[in-house]
Amino acid sequence: MKEKVKDIQFKSANHVIQEIRDMNVKGGSPFGRSAAWAFKLATEQEKLKTKKELHARYQDLTKQMIALKPTMATIRNSCRIVEEVYQENKNLELDALKKKVIRVCENIIDNSFSSVETLAEVGANRIQDGSVIMMHSYSSTLMGIFIKAAEQGKKFTVICTESRPLRESRLAVHYLQEWNENVIFITDAEAYEFMPMADFIITGADSLCCDGSAANKIGTATLAALAKLCKKPFYIASELYKYDTRTKEGFPIELERRTEKEIVSKGDFKSHKNLEVINQFFDLTPAYNITGLICEYGLINSSNVDFYWNELVKKVKED
Repeated sequence: MKEKVKDIQFKSANHVIQEIRDMNVKGGSPFGRSAAWAFKLATEQEKLKTKKELHARYQDLTKQMIALKPTMATIRNSCRIVEEVYQENKNLELDALKKKVIRVCENIIDNSFSSVETLAEVGANRIQDGSVIMMHSYSSTLMGIFIKAAEQGKKFTVICTESRPLRESRLAVHYLQEWNENVIFITDAEAYEFMPMADFIITGADSLCCDGSAANKIGTATLAALAKLCKKPFYIASELYKYDTRTKEGFPIELERRTEKEIVSKGDFKSHKNLEVINQFFDLTPAYNITGLICEYGLINSSNVDFYWNELVKKVKED
């Protein structure tokens, strides 16, 4: 049986934290669902006997998850919605309050899967038989699009940049091979050489801004600029749950940096004197380099994300 993208089967809230820390959760949508799982499992499993204890645990989980993945808007949104539901219902009895939180967490998870499935249809419609597509990094959302196109019987080729330093794109190759689609695997530095072959370029996103810009794995902004130079369409595929609402209030997206140990090894340099090693893990692609946003509402202008946000939150909070 051909493999589809699945989430980790979490056993506890602490298990969620550990999987995030170990980089086993991959893709912005799975991060948002993972955060919801953390709150749900803590509420169901842990002996939180008072509202004060319950709220303190929610705050602790929020602090840990945001510290681990500050760029992930989906984590922030799950944390924010759980906090809002807690505050809106804190006058209820403890068990009733817990049921409200568990319900909204389940809604977040279900809505995410539904949104990714819907946008997969939209994205698959952009792929024609014989299409050549360039992608960057790993995205469960992109995999959903490619799998949907493969299920429709389309044969296409994906030019897959490896996405250093962790080379997450290798996981994308696994899924594409599983579905018998053609793959050209290249280094990030080869993108300009192979871009003329592509009909369009597509990536996922980890955060969407109110101005239409998008944060994603380092190298995405470079690809978008090259796409404009090569006169190639550049699409972002993302559920709108990745909208970082703080950007509307003027806050910038925090672009994560990771340890230098991922890009240099012992002995690479004779000395580190006057040497700064930076492992910038995310960058920000400006809206003017994004052709369109493929989301659960269709193919839209990336600057229209705020227009749909309240509708999405209302849907998630429904009992």
